[in-house]
Amino acid sequence: MTQTSEENSNAGVQRLKRIAVVGCGALGTQIAIELSSSGNIVIVIDKDPKSFLSLPSHLLETSRVVTAVGDGTQEGSLRQAGVQDVDLLIAATARESVNLMSGQLARHVMRIPLVVCLIRDSTLLPIYENLGIKVINPDGLLMEAIKSELD
Repeated sequence: MTQTSEENSNAGVQRLKRIAVVGCGALGTQIAIELSSSGNIVIVIDKDPKSFLSLPSHLLETSRVVTAVGDGTQEGSLRQAGVQDVDLLIAATARESVNLMSGQLARHVMRIPLVVCLIRDSTLLPIYENLGIKVINPDGLLMEAIKSELD
């Protein structure tokens, strides 16, 4: 099968990802900066409008990062922020219960294809992985890094 000239011209084009980040603390801010700087559109959701002050103004002005005041555990807040259209939701608040609730809501109610949650309690990891939610455990990552340095 031969490609048309239009298909050839789009061969190297990659679609930008739309990403939602729940929580605009230090980690959420870092995630938004990194992912928007690599060409993605990032929606950041937080209950506290003052938390958005830590985001670089140039990313907000160019709409690479869009902010939404809302509760990441409420479907209405997530929909109002436009989360139903994202490719990835990252729950990165300081509260594990918020991350878990946001993740379940995003994955199972809103059908977001990829959901990642920050989880510190390692006993919960297999439960959430079985629910189709990717989990990141900072303590586990630290231990893996230490072990690999010792090997």
